Amino acid sequence: MNLKHIFLVSILIANSFIKIQAQSDKTDLKKIEQQLQRSKEFLQKNLDSAMFYANQAQVLSKNISNDTLLAKSNLQKSSVLLFKQGFNEADSLLQQNLTKPLPLHIKGQTLHNLATIQYYKQDFEKALDIYLRAAKTIEKASNSKLLVNTYTNIGTINSILKNFKNARTYLERALPLSEFNETLRLQILVNLSNIYKEQKLYKKFTNTIFEAEELAKKYDSKRSLSAIYNNLSTYYSLGDPGNSDLNYDLSIAYGKKSVAIKKELNFHHSLGLPYNNIGHSYLKKEQYPIAIKYLDSALPGSQGVLRSYIFNNLKESYEGLKDYKNALKFADLKDKHKDSITEAKQKEKVAELTEKFESEKKQQQIDVLDAQNEVQALTIKQQKYILFILGIIGVLVLVLGYFGFKNYKTKQQLNTVVLQQKLRKTQLNPHFLFNALQSIQNFIHKNEKEKSSSYLTSYSKLIRLILEKSDENFSTVGEDILALESYLNLQQLTHNNSFKYHIDMDKNVVEDFDQIPSLITQPFVENAILHGLKDINDGEIRVNYYKEKDTLYVSISDNGKGIQGKKDDSRKLHKSMSMGIIQEQLKNLNRTSKSFEGDIAINSSSEGTNVVLSFTAA
Repeated sequence: MNLKHIFLVSILIANSFIKIQAQSDKTDLKKIEQQLQRSKEFLQKNLDSAMFYANQAQVLSKNISNDTLLAKSNLQKSSVLLFKQGFNEADSLLQQNLTKPLPLHIKGQTLHNLATIQYYKQDFEKALDIYLRAAKTIEKASNSKLLVNTYTNIGTINSILKNFKNARTYLERALPLSEFNETLRLQILVNLSNIYKEQKLYKKFTNTIFEAEELAKKYDSKRSLSAIYNNLSTYYSLGDPGNSDLNYDLSIAYGKKSVAIKKELNFHHSLGLPYNNIGHSYLKKEQYPIAIKYLDSALPGSQGVLRSYIFNNLKESYEGLKDYKNALKFADLKDKHKDSITEAKQKEKVAELTEKFESEKKQQQIDVLDAQNEVQALTIKQQKYILFILGIIGVLVLVLGYFGFKNYKTKQQLNTVVLQQKLRKTQLNPHFLFNALQSIQNFIHKNEKEKSSSYLTSYSKLIRLILEKSDENFSTVGEDILALESYLNLQQLTHNNSFKYHIDMDKNVVEDFDQIPSLITQPFVENAILHGLKDINDGEIRVNYYKEKDTLYVSISDNGKGIQGKKDDSRKLHKSMSMGIIQEQLKNLNRTSKSFEGDIAINSSSEGTNVVLSFTAA
């Protein structure tokens, strides 16, 4: 055989080997995909089988050194581990994925699973941060089926954290993407209906919840139906101005439907809310004995705000029956429960204290009834007359005490309203508002659309925040910063940008959760502008929010001329900042919020003034 023949034979053998190898690789790829698919099919049925097939896919992927399939195998295995609560092992597999370049949809799903681990661990803030990163990655991959799950989880966590605006945004994004999966769509609709009801968007609430009801009936999802009927029961009993569908009979009907399903599912621990809804509706229909029957059934196992509602409904029911003794008892229980919620940081402790208190109360009532029975057995006819007279006197004392207590509460509420009005007047300075509007009007006349739009936005944000927050005792750091930025933006406009401002916040301050007294910083900033920086061209104001241990500080400083040493100037400073109103506000909060402490420190020199506000346990 000559060299030419040998060369041709070698080429044929090499080609045959390459084809065999390619066929082998193709077979392995197909087998890995099959193993992954089988693992997914067993995920809801048998976790051990799901883990077996995920492991097989992982081993095969390593053998052929295919990073993409290995990443998919790690993903599937982490999903199984999430169901088995093997969080540490799942986290390790997902972190391995992130060390290599991956297709966007796989990277996004990896981040999604990492966030789910934190969700199960109830570290909601960390979970939310990772879910947002996952959403950005999956958006780039244009994979709507993956994206709908991530959007849904982001919305759910925001709802848990009471950030209903963000929750609504992401759930509304998820809804149109859920057409391919009606069970997921049902979950989104139920969550959205809760948020619409919370935000009093009743038209959207009814549209959403009735669509959810149809899907729940279609798939016989009794768990969802019990929640839907409970929400409808609450809705039809709401007397809010925006709710035109007030109907106590419907509220009772839906409440009873919810109770029936919960009993069928053996969810006895969650019967408190529908029982309270039914009791509340009977109360409004003035059928007090029936209302009391359902409200008594709602009490066992109830906690937190729900328990306060039940106490209040029981109080009003007994008032309707003119049983003032029991009405006073439940009014007292409601107030004490409210105080315990304010003071306690853990719901479990609140439940234990309330249960113990209820037990002691019941035992006292039993002891009193036993004593009364013994007295009645020993008394004669004349003593009965005396007891009857004493009973009348006792009832009169209770009634007078009740109305005295009610009068005291009314005075407290009136003082709070008067203080809120004073604070609102402090924020809504007519001279400042007029100048701001006039400046915005000038931009409109000059057809400077961007500037006029920007300043109008600041103006509307400021007015909205003042009107909303002046009726509340506390606002978040984020809301305070938003109000200050809007205010300072407008002040720059009215003062021809004669000063600069900087607002800083330390990393350990959580802007959506840390709280300070509502709108307390603006008067100090206003004083810095009107007095500290007066006649100064290069004025500068710095506001810094920071925490040390459990104390939140707000530092407000300027580079103005400071406070002069004369007492008259000091008094002028206090007057200009409405110091009396602010001190009254802090005093009122110290009185109503037992764990709250607020303080003001002012340090001034010729180089400027620094005001430090400190708040503990706001």
